[in-house]
Amino acid sequence: IVGIMITAFKSTDSAVEALRLGAHDYLDKPFDIDKLKVAVGSAFEQRRLREYNIVGDSPQMQRMKERIKRVAPTNSTVLITGESGTGKELVARAIHSHSKRAARPFVPLNCGALPETLLESELFGHEKGAFTSADSTKKGLVEAAERGSLFLDEIGDMPMEAQTRLLRVLQQGEYTVVGGRTPIATDVRIVAATNKDLAPMIAEGRFREDLYYRLNVVPIHLPPLRERHEDIGALVRHFLGQAANEGLPARQANRDAIAALETRDWRGNVRELRNA
Repeated sequence: IVGIMITAFKSTDSAVEALRLGAHDYLDKPFDIDKLKVAVGSAFEQRRLREYNIVGDSPQMQRMKERIKRVAPTNSTVLITGESGTGKELVARAIHSHSKRAARPFVPLNCGALPETLLESELFGHEKGAFTSADSTKKGLVEAAERGSLFLDEIGDMPMEAQTRLLRVLQQGEYTVVGGRTPIATDVRIVAATNKDLAPMIAEGRFREDLYYRLNVVPIHLPPLRERHEDIGALVRHFLGQAANEGLPARQANRDAIAALETRDWRGNVRELRNA
């Protein structure tokens, strides 16, 4: 449910309290019908984004949601940046779900979770006998994401050889499996994410500059929670609702509790707040 408060008694205090308690917008009478239509449309869009846990109406989050809405219907490559725990995969899933590829697979891969020797095989597949333990042919995640979206989390941890293979996907729309020779055409949208500053990595020769520009067609930055404390109340209500849906006792956070939570830095960002 997304609420819009309409009142005949204009008051700054009541507006702030309504928004604090979860209202999406606040209109005072007499209001223009076009403004109401815009507010309702925006509210429905917010509800769709909240299905992916993208919660918050701070100016930073509003700009980010608008960017998601604009880029999702395109085939542009997206690079999502932000600290750990800010919700980069949630943004990637929202982009996919609002795209023309929504009916096709969304395939995630954490590039830092696999050893260098296995990452290329996982991404592009391998031929039987391509390396010592390759006792059968294996399909890769690029093929699994065909006509869908491939989400490459922690792209800064991708080794150079895999970066070269990925660049070919972005430039030529094709790849070769490990141990293979025949190029395979592919239609896959790449959404990448990182919590690292790639600029010094490029300067040090640890990340390909040409790949960076291919990935960073549309940049989306997720602000840390300490820079948007006004979103904490909405996040707390959202997480308490999730907990109740999972069978835990239904609870609410009062104004004092929210105010106390707003004083913390939350270095672990939204993930830390959810765990708390």
